[in-house]
Amino acid sequence: MSEIDALVFDLGNVIVSHDNRVLYNRLASRSAGATIEQIRALAERPEWGTGAPIAELHRAFQEQAGYSGDWACFAEDWCCHLVIDRAMLAFVEQLAMRHRVLIFSNTNAVHWDSQVAASGGRLGEIEAYLSHEIGRLKPDVAAFARVAELAGIEPSRSLFLDDVAANVEGARAAGFQAETFVDESRLRASLAARGLRH
Repeated sequence: MSEIDALVFDLGNVIVSHDNRVLYNRLASRSAGATIEQIRALAERPEWGTGAPIAELHRAFQEQAGYSGDWACFAEDWCCHLVIDRAMLAFVEQLAMRHRVLIFSNTNAVHWDSQVAASGGRLGEIEAYLSHEIGRLKPDVAAFARVAELAGIEPSRSLFLDDVAANVEGARAAGFQAETFVDESRLRASLAARGLRH
């Protein structure tokens, strides 16, 4: 019998691929005189992942980077680097038919809503714990503890999967079993080795 009651997936570069260079270059193309480093510094401020409205980020880009686009343009640019891995989404959905499956992601409302829409609503059917809603970011141990509390799961009987090593270490520090996600084939092998059917 498996020792895992819940599978907890990261979103970015697990179910949704993203290339931040695409994002920064797009924003820079509409920002007069701003460097890529300035763009990155604005975009990566932690408050955007803990609930600050992305409309405030748009205003910051207009005021500090000379961004020329209106809100609709910015919202589109802000999501331009996100692409759903449909094979991985289908596999996660398949797993959810046999196991409890959750998403725990550092994200913001605009990114999340865009990907729910891009998936035809499928992503929104998965139980999700999102940093902008819980107000905490991975790899903070307190973020993992909060997800465990909200979801009613026992960390020691939950497997967390993320492509970022620091997040995996944060999960382990919070008592989760955790592995670095590389690709679907290696995930399948790992789950099989743990006795998890898929």
